[in-house]
Amino acid sequence: MKNYNKVLVAGLLLATLGCNNTPKFVELESGLKFRKLEEGDATRAQQGDVMNMVMTHTLGDSVLYDSGSDMGIYLNPMNSMPDNLKDALLMCGIGDSVQIQMGYPEYATLTGRPLNPEDSALVVNWNIRIREIDNEQAVVERLKSEQIEKDQTIINEYLVNNNLEAQTTEDGIAVVTLEAGNGEFPENGDMVKVAYAVRLLDGTLIDTSYEELAQENGIYNPQRTYEPYAFTLGNREVIQGWDLGVPKVDKGGKAKLLIPSHLAYGARNNGGPIPPNSVLVFDIEVVDF
Repeated sequence: MKNYNKVLVAGLLLATLGCNNTPKFVELESGLKFRKLEEGDATRAQQGDVMNMVMTHTLGDSVLYDSGSDMGIYLNPMNSMPDNLKDALLMCGIGDSVQIQMGYPEYATLTGRPLNPEDSALVVNWNIRIREIDNEQAVVERLKSEQIEKDQTIINEYLVNNNLEAQTTEDGIAVVTLEAGNGEFPENGDMVKVAYAVRLLDGTLIDTSYEELAQENGIYNPQRTYEPYAFTLGNREVIQGWDLGVPKVDKGGKAKLLIPSHLAYGARNNGGPIPPNSVLVFDIEVVDF
C-alpha cells in the first residue's frame, strides 16, 4: 500500500507539472522579459491614450510597490514611461494580465531605490492587469465629472449629519452662514482680508490664521505671522473655491464653506496633510475689504 501511495503521489505530481501551461518569458529587444498570463482583447494604446492598470512590483516574496485595486493607476505609455517599458505596454490590450521582468539595478535606477553590489543579480517582476485604454482627455473629463458627483454627495451628507442649512452655489460650494455681517459683499478686484481655519471632513485641522487655535491643535509655526489672509478677490491668488465662495460672505460675517475637491486641491498627491480629492471645510470671517 505504501508503494502504491508513492506511485499515486508521483503520478499526480507529473500530471500537475504536465498541465502547467504558464507561458514562458520572451526576451524583448530592450532586454526586458515579457509574458502574457491572460489574453484580453485586441485594443492597443494609440497616441493620446492612457491605460488604467493595477500593478505590483515584487522582488521574491517582497512587494516593492502596489498600486491598489480600487482606482489603480493611469499611465500614458507614450509620454510617462521609459522606452523599454513603453514598448512592452504597447503590446498589451484591455483585459491582458502580463508580467515584465527587469534586473534590480535598472529598477533601482528607475525608482531611486538603494542599490548594493550584491543586488546585481536580483530580478524584479512587474505584475500588471490592463483594465482600460481610452483617450486621455476623455478619461480626465469623466473622472472629473464622477468626482464632482461624489463630492456633492459627501457635502450633502455632511450637512445632514451636522444639522446645517446651507446655500449652495452653482459651482457646488455649500455656504453655511454662522454670523451675519454688515450686508456689504466683496466683489472681484477687492483686496479682501479673511481669517480662516481649514479642516478635513473628519475635523482634522490643516491650517489656520488663528494663533491660539494653531497652538491648541499642535500645528503652530513660530516662523509665520498669524493674521487674516489678504488677497485680491478673483485674481487667482487663492484656490478657486475661495474666489467663488468668499463673495457670498458679507463684511464682518462668518461662514462655513464646504468646498468640493475640484475647487480646492483636486487629485494632487504631494505627500502633504490634504489627501487627494478632499472636500475641505473652511470656517472664515471676512474681516475687511
